[in-house]
Amino acid sequence: MKTFRYRLFIVLCAFITLFCGLSDAGAKIEWSILKNVPLEDTPRDVAISQEGTTAYILCSKSVQVYSITENKVTSVIPLTGEFSQLALSPDGEQLFLTQATGKQLSIIHISQVYDIPKGTSPVMGKATTPVTVFAFLDYQCPYCSRIYPVLEQLLKQRPNDVNLVIKHFPLPMHRFAEKASLAALAGARQNKYQEMSKELFSNFQNLNDETIKQHAQTAGMDMTKFNAAYNDPAIKKQIEEDRQLGMNMSVRGVPAIFLNGRVVKDRSIQGLSQMIDEELKKAK
Repeated sequence: MKTFRYRLFIVLCAFITLFCGLSDAGAKIEWSILKNVPLEDTPRDVAISQEGTTAYILCSKSVQVYSITENKVTSVIPLTGEFSQLALSPDGEQLFLTQATGKQLSIIHISQVYDIPKGTSPVMGKATTPVTVFAFLDYQCPYCSRIYPVLEQLLKQRPNDVNLVIKHFPLPMHRFAEKASLAALAGARQNKYQEMSKELFSNFQNLNDETIKQHAQTAGMDMTKFNAAYNDPAIKKQIEEDRQLGMNMSVRGVPAIFLNGRVVKDRSIQGLSQMIDEELKKAK
C-alpha cells in the first residue's frame, strides 16, 4: 500500500510540474469548427481509416460511411441490432461492433470499391470487356517492371474478359519516370502504347533522355510525330491528372492494382483470374 501511495505521489507531482510549466509558458488551445455534417441517423461512435480519408460513424440503425476527402456520406450499412461502440481493423477491412449491455461481438467485412474513370487513358485489350484492371505504375520502378508482364499475360489469357488501363504515377525519386510516361503516351498517338510500355519496363534500369528516344525508335515510331506529341502540354496534364487521382485514392506507392475498382492483393495470374471470375458472376 505504501509503495502504491508513493508512486501515486510521484505521478501527481509530475503532473503538477507539467501543468505549471505549461501555465508559465502561456500555452493555450486554439480551436474552430471546420464543418457540421448532417446525418439521417443518431451518431454514437466513430472510427477513422488508417489513411485518414474515411470515417465510419456508428448510428442507432446504421453505419454511415463518410468520405472525408469528398465531404459527404458515400455509403450506408444497415444494422439489425443495437450497438454502442465500433472499431476498425488496421487493414481497414473489418468493423468490430459491440453492445454496452449485450454479450456479443459483431464483425462486418468491408471493402472499398473505387469509381475509377478511364478518362483519356489508352486501353490495352478490348474496350468493351466487363472487367478493367487499373494499374498505377512508374516506368522506373523495379516492382512495376515485374508486374507488367503478369498483366500482359492476363490480357492474352482472358482477352474477352479483361482490359488494362495504366494510370501514370511517376515517383519523385525516379528522375526519368515522368519522361518515360510522356514517351508512352506519345506512343499511344501512333497506336504504339503497348509496345512502348513493354520497351520501357524491360529497360527500366537504363532510362534517360537518350535511351527513351531509342526505345521509341525500337517500338517503330515516326520520330517527328513522336517528338511533337512528347512535348504536347496535354500529355503532361494527363499525367498530373493520373497522379492526382491516385493521391485521392490514397495511393502512396506503386504498383497499385485495382480490378473493377477493388484493390488487388494477390497479384499472381491465379489471384487475378479468381477476382475476374467473381466479377463475371456478379455481372450475371
